Amino acid sequence: MRRHGIASLMLGIGMSFNIAGLAAEPMPAPAADYRAKARAAQGVEMSVAHHQGQLRVEVATGNLPEGMVSLIDLNRRGMVVLMDVPGMDRIAVEMEMPPGFAFSDAGRQGTHTGTGEALGETCELWRFEVKALNQPVESCVTADGIVLRTTTSMGSKPVVLFEVTELTRGPQDPAQFTLPKGMKARKLPASMRSLLPDLVR
Repeated sequence: MRRHGIASLMLGIGMSFNIAGLAAEPMPAPAADYRAKARAAQGVEMSVAHHQGQLRVEVATGNLPEGMVSLIDLNRRGMVVLMDVPGMDRIAVEMEMPPGFAFSDAGRQGTHTGTGEALGETCELWRFEVKALNQPVESCVTADGIVLRTTTSMGSKPVVLFEVTELTRGPQDPAQFTLPKGMKARKLPASMRSLLPDLVR
């Protein structure tokens, strides 16, 4: 998965990069429980669930055949990743985001540029600069803080970085946002970082 694929994933699920821009103001944070299916750059498919500041993100990745599940605490700014490692049982590792990423929705800043529509819903358009992409990015955010679509331009061509394809609002089971019973998270050893090059480099 290329770097801007990871970027679109983080932007779409309610995170953002460190940004810079004039007249920036706080962007809406997710306020509703929901489950969504989405597509990121390079055709990466994912599912996202949100419950009271907790996110569960399931992503299919080429180098991890069974995919990867991330449990993200937006308030604590922490993340635990569950993954299958060749020759080992499924493990849970604590990870820090690379420099340039920010967890907290409360810290997202952008410039409100108008209204738009995505997935049949009216949304507010927020524009911000993304240092890692070196391009301005625009997100379509619902009134209850759900990012439905994120776009940018690359080589003067419009690019959809993230787009929700299905969205269902409603209560989510709190258990899916915690580690399975008996499993403990460990720090990600440096020797294993090559398994997730796009996330930790």
